[in-house]
Amino acid sequence: MKKFSIMMVSLVAMASLAFAQQKAPGAGSGSAAPAAKAPAAGSAAKAPAAGSAAGSAAPAAKMEMPKPPAEIATTLKQMGTRMTCTGTTWGGMDGKTEMKMKSTGTQALALDGWFIKGSMTITMGEGKNKGTLKIDSYMTWDAKAGTWRSVGASNDGAIMVGTSTMKDGKMESMSDMYGGMMGNGKFREHGDMTDPKAGVKMTGESSTDGGKTWNKVYDMVCKK
Repeated sequence: MKKFSIMMVSLVAMASLAFAQQKAPGAGSGSAAPAAKAPAAGSAAKAPAAGSAAGSAAPAAKMEMPKPPAEIATTLKQMGTRMTCTGTTWGGMDGKTEMKMKSTGTQALALDGWFIKGSMTITMGEGKNKGTLKIDSYMTWDAKAGTWRSVGASNDGAIMVGTSTMKDGKMESMSDMYGGMMGNGKFREHGDMTDPKAGVKMTGESSTDGGKTWNKVYDMVCKK
């Protein structure tokens, strides 16, 4: 979460600078301005000349907000705003029980176009073993690093923060995961979007030993 902390510090610094530029010269210096002398008896007070420094104030500088990268809106258009997925997951108390799964999800631009917000509801198993997992996520394009960054949270208390790349219709991602049913560890996903008619093929794996061994978590196909 270090990068997010740095981001917040930068935002606070920018806001402080903007407010500082709007302050009048000398404001907050701790010294009082000298009192103006009263005009002599019988004389009229002179108004400051037009255009003089005493009679005009400099306009406050306007803070221009950066614009989101075009890749974000373009990617959402390619993804679509809704998707339905079906497949298999491995869970249960032993983490190996095979269960059928299906999910529905939505995607939309958020935070003035800087992020794609995704919401997904996944149902798995049947009868007493049936469960529902809900996931909300945000992803954005880091133009300087040339990668996608994402953060997500689910209704089992899990949090994931990671990066992903997309090239030639294929996606690879790696995330750090904390809490939830799977505990702390790593989570990686593979996506294949090369055949639009077949849909997006996705697989996910988790590791709790630093990436030495990986356990398959799901295998599914998503369509718009």
